[in-house]
Amino acid sequence: MTRGLRFFCWPLWPMALFSLLTTVKMLEFGGAPGQWARYGRWEAGSVGELSFSLKTNISKALVLYLDDGGNCDFLELLIAGGRLQLRFAIHCAEPATVHMETRVNDDRWHMVLLTRNFRETLLMVDGETKVAEVKSKRKEMAVVSDLFVGGIPPDVRLSALTSSTVKYEPPFQGLISNLKVGEMPPTLLNSQGIQSDLEYLCTKQNPCFNGGFCSIQYGEVHCDCTLTRFKGKYCKEGKEPPHCTCSILIMGLIKRFRHGTGATLNVAGIFLI
Repeated sequence: MTRGLRFFCWPLWPMALFSLLTTVKMLEFGGAPGQWARYGRWEAGSVGELSFSLKTNISKALVLYLDDGGNCDFLELLIAGGRLQLRFAIHCAEPATVHMETRVNDDRWHMVLLTRNFRETLLMVDGETKVAEVKSKRKEMAVVSDLFVGGIPPDVRLSALTSSTVKYEPPFQGLISNLKVGEMPPTLLNSQGIQSDLEYLCTKQNPCFNGGFCSIQYGEVHCDCTLTRFKGKYCKEGKEPPHCTCSILIMGLIKRFRHGTGATLNVAGIFLI
């Protein structure tokens, strides 16, 4: 007769948290006075590319700026009349200007590409492309400043700005995403009055499905699927039943009789299946 039956199960793997760590690259500019974002220097002296997407509904603003520290060379990208306007100068020559026809203040996403090629700079907005050239003796642009986006930090003096009027341009209002220098995002050194896309995504465009909890941890969006029946990047994949290696421990008392003696022998048995 069996007195007891007990099961001891050891899962192959401990239960783990299924979550997403996604780095997203978008900044929300509120347009308040004193806002700015400072990135590491774009080495645009001879050749180079800078690309990003923007979404706005304003007609006048500073988008980005760099210069040589207040001497002769600078590059500025503005919104003027709802369209992008590029101005740049090399070696104190007359600045070259590009006025685009594509309106960007329609609250839709627009792709922007800046391409530097010595005296020439190309600006592309969606499918529209224009190129301008400065008539300078020197063909390389000197760049010593950081890359400023959406505004100029207050610690940058007017005397250190080659195009001093840029400090009085209205700050950018809207979204800028996927800012890249070449194929890599530049380093965001610091900022003021800017909301990261992480907060924007969690509050307005939650990427976590099926009740996954969206939070910001160490500058990244985190989708915690722990309290759901799902896993994967966005808590969209169904979980598989946990795998177990189970050992069944059977303990009981077995009665046997020795032939010819009439004595009773009690034998305890332990069996692993």
